[in-house]
Amino acid sequence: MSYKKITISTKVFEKADSIVTWIENRPVLVAKYNGKYYGMDAVCAHMGCAILDTVKNGHAICPAHGAEYDVTSGEKVKDAFVKPEAPCEYDESRIPLKTYSVREKEGFLEIDL
Repeated sequence: MSYKKITISTKVFEKADSIVTWIENRPVLVAKYNGKYYGMDAVCAHMGCAILDTVKNGHAICPAHGAEYDVTSGEKVKDAFVKPEAPCEYDESRIPLKTYSVREKEGFLEIDL
């Protein structure tokens, strides 16, 4: 594994369960769940239009259509809400979302890209 230091202090997680950071030109969600840190791509697999920035009970929630993803695996655990009269035309699926190993070192986080 080749860990890269990211400029996120572990103190951030004293007041928040997650944060989005940009690494190599892509948004990555970093979440703390059950005392461990997890990283995953932060773009919703449903339509690719929303940044996943909210985590509740270990699930990253899409603000656009409500899809939910397990932060430990990237697997979708709840489908997006789409109105029957306006079906989604986006058929490509990128599930599970890519996940990354995250570790703490000297008060900061490192992520394995």
